[in-house]
Amino acid sequence: MKRKRGPVETFSVSVDAKAKKILKAHADRLFEGNMSALISAFAREAEKRDAMDWLIRDAGGSKLTDELREELAAEFRGTRKRRTRAA
Repeated sequence: MKRKRGPVETFSVSVDAKAKKILKAHADRLFEGNMSALISAFAREAEKRDAMDWLIRDAGGSKLTDELREELAAEFRGTRKRRTRAA
């Protein structure tokens, strides 16, 4: 496993037992059990989400209607009803 380059910081986090079990299992699957790598990945994801939120706000907000959001969600789930064309 690669060591981090540069300075690192240590901090304490308190979670309930169930959350700890979930996080540990996730770290085991994706980061060879490295909880620090898991937390670092979460931080990078949070940074991306913050950037996306900023882009959406800067562009004037989302133009999606609730109906279109549901249609897109259904398509991602694979449950979208296909529109039929009139002949």
